[in-house]
Amino acid sequence: MNFPKSPQPRPSSPSSSYIPPHRTQLHPRMISLYSSSSPNPNPNNKPHTTRCLLFFFALLFFTAPFLFYLFSTALQIHSSPKFADSRPASFALALRAGPHALRLSVFHFLGPARALLAAAHSAAASPGFDAGPDALRGTVAELIKFAKGRVPRREWGNTVVRLDATEEVEGLGVKEAEKVLECFRQALRVSGFLFKDEWARVISGEEQGISSWVAVNYALGNLGREAQETTGIVELGGASLQVTSAKLNADLAQSLRTIRLSGVTYNLYTQSWPQLGQDVVWKSLEEGLKYRELKLSSKSSKRNIINPCIPRGYEYPQITNASDVKHPIFQPAGNFSACRSKAVSLLKRTEDS
Repeated sequence: MNFPKSPQPRPSSPSSSYIPPHRTQLHPRMISLYSSSSPNPNPNNKPHTTRCLLFFFALLFFTAPFLFYLFSTALQIHSSPKFADSRPASFALALRAGPHALRLSVFHFLGPARALLAAAHSAAASPGFDAGPDALRGTVAELIKFAKGRVPRREWGNTVVRLDATEEVEGLGVKEAEKVLECFRQALRVSGFLFKDEWARVISGEEQGISSWVAVNYALGNLGREAQETTGIVELGGASLQVTSAKLNADLAQSLRTIRLSGVTYNLYTQSWPQLGQDVVWKSLEEGLKYRELKLSSKSSKRNIINPCIPRGYEYPQITNASDVKHPIFQPAGNFSACRSKAVSLLKRTEDS
């Protein structure tokens, strides 16, 4: 028995069109979902898109010139000289010249008014001005190289360098002292830092004592306090001795210097004794011992001089012609009481003179 064949579905062809289901074939809850995802676009949305594009281009047209104006104004302010002068950091160099060595200090300050010391570096080089102008140039060049390694290149022309020579330079004589200062000036003129000839000078013992007093009390945090809360100093140099302290009243007007620091006025008593420096006193002691040996040389052939101020075991530099009484050999004794007695006699001799 032959059954009729069921009709086979036609294969879909690319040309067949899609027929959407009728609303009556859908569940009521699916009607809104189907209508929102319908592939047929709403022709009313096209004007809305056009209006959005027009609004965007209009906003861009009016905003771009304003943004360009803000950018150019900020660039001009940033590159103006007034803005560039307010540097957040600054530097300063202080060169101290002694007979045997030179010492350079590099100071780094924060703020345009140098209100805060951020860092400090120092270096020493030999020889000092006792070696003469030719050797002095090499020493200065070595310290300038050190300073350039601590100060940024862009700040070299704005960094002040000052030279203070101690009173020992005056012992060379007027002409030699001026040659030494001129040697310093020539080296500092071509250093690349900010320098004027009058910034290289000889400072007095009183000035040296005041600067040391300021440095010590700054390090201790005493600046800005009352005078009785500060610290006095006794500075023993090679050629002089300085004593500086703050006084409550001006009872010693001839030895007072008035300075104002951190909003407080200080009356500083300062006194300098050029003949009481360590090198000068030591030389006076040796001369006294030699003089005593000369008086005894006719009675004794002994050439060793006992020096109570030299510690035992110290090897004193020997001189080639030490057999001569003018160049005797100093024998270390290490006697504190005898050394103190010699020092007191030197002080009394200085006081009488």
